[in-house]
Amino acid sequence: MIGSRIWMKTSNGKLSTGEKIKLINRTLIPSVFAYSKTFFQPYNRSNQLNLQDYLVPDTPIVQEVISELNQCSSVEIIQHSWRCYFWGIAVANTKNWQFDHESYLIASLMHNVGLADPQANFSCQCFTLESALRSEAICQKNSYEIEKTQNISDAICLHMNGYLDEHDSNISKESLLLQKATSFDVIGSELNLFNYSFVKQVLKKYPRDNFKNEMKSLIKKECLKNPYSRTALFKTLGLPTMITLSRHELKG
Repeated sequence: MIGSRIWMKTSNGKLSTGEKIKLINRTLIPSVFAYSKTFFQPYNRSNQLNLQDYLVPDTPIVQEVISELNQCSSVEIIQHSWRCYFWGIAVANTKNWQFDHESYLIASLMHNVGLADPQANFSCQCFTLESALRSEAICQKNSYEIEKTQNISDAICLHMNGYLDEHDSNISKESLLLQKATSFDVIGSELNLFNYSFVKQVLKKYPRDNFKNEMKSLIKKECLKNPYSRTALFKTLGLPTMITLSRHELKG
Protein backbone atom coordinates (compact mmCIF):
# COMPACT_ATOMS: atom_id res chain seq x y z
CA MET A 1 0.00 0.00 0.00
CA ILE A 2 1.23 3.48 -0.84
CA GLY A 3 2.36 5.20 2.34
CA SER A 4 2.93 2.02 4.36
CA ARG A 5 6.22 1.22 6.09
CA ILE A 6 6.87 -1.52 3.53
CA TRP A 7 6.33 0.99 0.70
CA MET A 8 8.81 3.30 2.41
CA LYS A 9 11.54 0.64 2.17
CA THR A 10 11.57 0.82 -1.61
CA SER A 11 10.40 4.39 -2.25
CA ASN A 12 12.00 6.20 0.70
CA GLY A 13 8.84 8.31 0.67
CA LYS A 14 9.13 9.52 -2.92
CA LEU A 15 5.97 9.28 -5.04
CA SER A 16 6.14 8.30 -8.70
CA THR A 17 3.75 9.90 -11.17
CA GLY A 18 1.63 6.76 -11.26
CA GLU A 19 1.51 6.61 -7.46
CA LYS A 20 0.38 10.23 -7.30
CA ILE A 21 -2.59 9.35 -9.51
CA LYS A 22 -3.42 6.27 -7.43
CA LEU A 23 -3.19 8.23 -4.19
CA ILE A 24 -5.53 10.92 -5.51
CA ASN A 25 -8.07 8.34 -6.65
CA ARG A 26 -7.91 6.07 -3.58
CA THR A 27 -7.45 8.51 -0.74
CA LEU A 28 -7.69 12.15 -1.66
CA ILE A 29 -11.18 12.10 -3.14
CA PRO A 30 -12.69 10.29 -0.11
CA SER A 31 -10.80 12.56 2.29
CA VAL A 32 -12.03 15.71 0.57
CA PHE A 33 -15.58 14.34 0.67
CA ALA A 34 -15.27 13.68 4.41
CA TYR A 35 -13.84 17.17 4.89
CA SER A 36 -16.64 18.84 2.95
CA LYS A 37 -19.27 17.26 5.21
CA THR A 38 -17.64 18.94 8.20
CA PHE A 39 -19.36 22.22 7.36
CA PHE A 40 -22.79 20.56 7.64
CA GLN A 41 -22.23 18.11 10.52
CA PRO A 42 -22.66 18.93 14.22
CA TYR A 43 -20.45 17.55 16.95
CA ASN A 44 -21.56 14.30 18.52
CA ARG A 45 -23.71 15.11 21.58
CA SER A 46 -23.81 11.53 22.85
CA ASN A 47 -20.96 9.23 23.92
CA GLN A 48 -20.03 11.41 26.88
CA LEU A 49 -16.33 11.27 27.71
CA ASN A 50 -14.24 12.89 30.43
CA LEU A 51 -10.58 13.66 29.89
CA GLN A 52 -9.78 12.94 33.55
CA ASP A 53 -10.88 9.31 33.08
CA TYR A 54 -7.97 8.54 30.76
CA LEU A 55 -4.57 8.04 32.34
CA VAL A 56 -1.45 7.96 30.18
CA PRO A 57 0.30 4.56 30.44
CA ASP A 58 3.25 5.12 32.80
CA THR A 59 5.84 2.74 31.36
CA PRO A 60 9.58 3.21 30.61
CA ILE A 61 9.03 3.32 26.86
CA VAL A 62 6.24 5.90 27.17
CA GLN A 63 8.47 8.03 29.40
CA GLU A 64 11.20 7.93 26.77
CA VAL A 65 8.76 8.79 23.99
CA ILE A 66 7.46 11.76 25.97
CA SER A 67 11.04 12.92 26.51
CA GLU A 68 11.70 12.62 22.76
CA LEU A 69 8.57 14.62 21.95
CA ASN A 70 9.46 17.32 24.48
CA GLN A 71 12.74 17.90 22.66
CA CYS A 72 10.72 19.00 19.65
CA SER A 73 11.34 22.63 18.72
CA SER A 74 7.63 23.29 18.11
CA VAL A 75 5.27 23.66 21.07
CA GLU A 76 2.37 23.54 18.61
CA ILE A 77 3.42 20.09 17.40
CA ILE A 78 3.80 18.85 20.97
CA GLN A 79 0.24 19.98 21.76
CA HIS A 80 -1.02 18.56 18.45
CA SER A 81 0.50 15.16 19.22
CA TRP A 82 -1.22 14.95 22.59
CA ARG A 83 -4.53 16.07 21.12
CA CYS A 84 -4.30 13.33 18.52
CA TYR A 85 -3.94 10.69 21.22
CA PHE A 86 -7.18 11.80 22.84
CA TRP A 87 -8.99 12.25 19.52
CA GLY A 88 -8.17 8.62 18.80
CA ILE A 89 -9.71 7.60 22.11
CA ALA A 90 -12.85 9.50 21.14
CA VAL A 91 -13.06 7.79 17.75
CA ALA A 92 -12.56 4.35 19.30
CA ASN A 93 -15.30 5.11 21.83
CA THR A 94 -17.75 6.19 19.11
CA LYS A 95 -17.02 3.15 16.95
CA ASN A 96 -16.58 0.65 19.79
CA TRP A 97 -13.10 -0.26 18.56
CA GLN A 98 -10.61 -2.12 20.71
CA PHE A 99 -6.99 -1.02 20.42
CA ASP A 100 -3.65 -1.12 22.18
CA HIS A 101 -3.44 2.14 24.19
CA GLU A 102 0.32 2.10 24.66
CA SER A 103 1.10 1.42 21.00
CA TYR A 104 -1.36 4.07 19.89
CA LEU A 105 0.06 6.59 22.35
CA ILE A 106 3.59 6.01 21.04
CA ALA A 107 2.42 6.44 17.44
CA SER A 108 0.51 9.61 18.33
CA LEU A 109 3.38 11.27 20.16
CA MET A 110 6.00 10.30 17.57
CA HIS A 111 4.12 10.82 14.29
CA ASN A 112 5.31 14.39 13.67
CA VAL A 113 8.76 14.55 15.28
CA GLY A 114 10.35 14.28 11.83
CA LEU A 115 8.29 17.22 10.57
CA ALA A 116 9.21 19.59 13.38
CA ASP A 117 12.93 18.76 13.63
CA PRO A 118 15.10 20.87 11.29
CA GLN A 119 17.93 18.36 11.81
CA ALA A 120 15.88 15.44 10.47
CA ASN A 121 17.60 12.83 8.33
CA PHE A 122 17.99 14.34 4.86
CA SER A 123 18.09 10.89 3.25
CA CYS A 124 14.39 10.45 4.10
CA GLN A 125 12.11 11.90 1.45
CA CYS A 126 9.08 12.01 3.75
CA PHE A 127 8.92 13.26 7.32
CA THR A 128 6.77 10.28 8.33
CA LEU A 129 9.66 7.92 7.55
CA GLU A 130 11.97 9.96 9.78
CA SER A 131 9.33 9.83 12.53
CA ALA A 132 8.89 6.08 12.04
CA LEU A 133 12.63 5.42 12.20
CA ARG A 134 12.88 7.32 15.46
CA SER A 135 9.98 5.38 16.95
CA GLU A 136 11.59 2.11 15.84
CA ALA A 137 14.87 3.08 17.51
CA ILE A 138 13.10 3.75 20.81
CA CYS A 139 11.12 0.51 20.56
CA GLN A 140 14.25 -1.52 19.86
CA LYS A 141 16.07 0.13 22.75
CA ASN A 142 13.23 -0.90 25.06
CA SER A 143 13.00 -4.44 23.64
CA TYR A 144 9.45 -3.75 22.48
CA GLU A 145 7.58 -6.53 20.68
CA ILE A 146 8.51 -6.64 16.99
CA GLU A 147 4.89 -6.90 15.86
CA LYS A 148 3.89 -3.87 17.93
CA THR A 149 6.93 -1.92 16.73
CA GLN A 150 6.01 -2.60 13.12
CA ASN A 151 2.40 -1.59 13.77
CA ILE A 152 3.47 1.71 15.35
CA SER A 153 5.80 2.43 12.45
CA ASP A 154 3.11 1.60 9.91
CA ALA A 155 0.57 3.83 11.65
CA ILE A 156 3.01 6.74 11.58
CA CYS A 157 3.79 6.25 7.89
CA LEU A 158 0.16 5.80 6.84
CA HIS A 159 -1.33 8.75 8.71
CA MET A 160 -0.30 11.14 5.92
CA ASN A 161 -2.47 9.32 3.37
CA GLY A 162 -5.44 11.47 4.38
CA TYR A 163 -7.85 8.53 4.20
CA LEU A 164 -7.75 4.84 5.11
CA ASP A 165 -10.47 2.29 4.46
CA GLU A 166 -11.70 1.22 7.89
CA HIS A 167 -13.21 -1.92 6.33
CA ASP A 168 -9.78 -3.13 5.18
CA SER A 169 -8.84 -5.92 7.59
CA ASN A 170 -5.15 -5.44 6.75
CA ILE A 171 -5.12 -2.00 8.38
CA SER A 172 -4.78 -2.00 12.16
CA LYS A 173 -7.09 -0.06 14.43
CA GLU A 174 -4.11 1.96 15.65
CA SER A 175 -3.39 3.08 12.07
CA LEU A 176 -7.03 3.97 11.49
CA LEU A 177 -7.24 5.91 14.73
CA LEU A 178 -4.10 7.94 14.04
CA GLN A 179 -5.26 8.81 10.53
CA LYS A 180 -8.68 9.91 11.73
CA ALA A 181 -7.26 11.77 14.72
CA THR A 182 -4.68 13.70 12.71
CA SER A 183 -7.18 14.49 9.99
CA PHE A 184 -9.61 15.87 12.54
CA ASP A 185 -6.98 17.95 14.30
CA VAL A 186 -5.46 19.36 11.12
CA ILE A 187 -8.50 19.99 8.90
CA GLY A 188 -11.53 19.13 11.06
CA SER A 189 -12.70 16.00 9.23
CA GLU A 190 -15.51 13.78 10.55
CA LEU A 191 -16.72 16.20 13.20
CA ASN A 192 -19.61 13.88 14.02
CA LEU A 193 -17.25 11.34 15.62
CA PHE A 194 -16.31 13.71 18.41
CA ASN A 195 -18.24 14.67 21.51
CA TYR A 196 -18.44 18.46 21.86
CA SER A 197 -17.82 18.50 25.61
CA PHE A 198 -14.79 16.22 25.28
CA VAL A 199 -13.36 18.38 22.49
CA LYS A 200 -13.62 21.45 24.73
CA GLN A 201 -11.85 19.61 27.55
CA VAL A 202 -8.99 18.52 25.30
CA LEU A 203 -8.61 21.96 23.72
CA LYS A 204 -8.49 23.58 27.15
CA LYS A 205 -5.61 21.35 28.25
CA TYR A 206 -3.86 21.24 24.86
CA PRO A 207 -4.83 24.51 23.10
CA ARG A 208 -4.47 25.05 19.37
CA ASP A 209 -3.18 28.63 19.69
CA ASN A 210 -0.90 29.21 16.67
CA PHE A 211 -1.26 25.67 15.36
CA LYS A 212 -2.71 26.53 11.95
CA ASN A 213 0.11 28.92 11.06
CA GLU A 214 2.76 26.58 12.46
CA MET A 215 1.44 23.59 10.52
CA LYS A 216 1.30 25.55 7.26
CA SER A 217 4.84 26.78 7.84
CA LEU A 218 6.16 23.27 8.54
CA ILE A 219 4.35 21.89 5.50
CA LYS A 220 5.99 24.54 3.34
CA LYS A 221 9.44 23.58 4.67
CA GLU A 222 8.71 19.89 4.16
CA CYS A 223 7.69 20.49 0.55
CA LEU A 224 10.89 22.41 -0.19
CA LYS A 225 12.91 19.60 1.36
CA ASN A 226 10.89 16.71 -0.13
CA PRO A 227 9.16 17.92 -3.33
CA TYR A 228 8.00 14.41 -4.34
CA SER A 229 6.40 13.51 -1.02
CA ARG A 230 2.74 13.06 -0.17
CA THR A 231 2.90 16.31 1.75
CA ALA A 232 4.00 18.17 -1.38
CA LEU A 233 1.22 16.57 -3.42
CA PHE A 234 -1.44 17.49 -0.87
CA LYS A 235 -0.11 21.02 -0.57
CA THR A 236 -0.52 21.44 -4.32
CA LEU A 237 -4.08 20.14 -4.03
CA GLY A 238 -5.10 22.63 -1.35
CA LEU A 239 -4.10 21.30 2.08
CA PRO A 240 -3.07 24.74 3.45
CA THR A 241 -6.48 26.16 2.55
CA MET A 242 -8.23 23.28 4.28
CA ILE A 243 -6.14 23.96 7.38
CA THR A 244 -7.11 27.63 7.29
CA LEU A 245 -10.81 26.81 7.03
CA SER A 246 -10.89 24.19 9.79
CA ARG A 247 -13.44 25.13 12.48
CA HIS A 248 -12.84 23.06 15.60
CA GLU A 249 -13.64 25.78 18.10
CA LEU A 250 -16.52 27.38 16.21
CA LYS A 251 -18.73 24.44 15.26
CA GLY A 252 -21.43 23.70 17.82
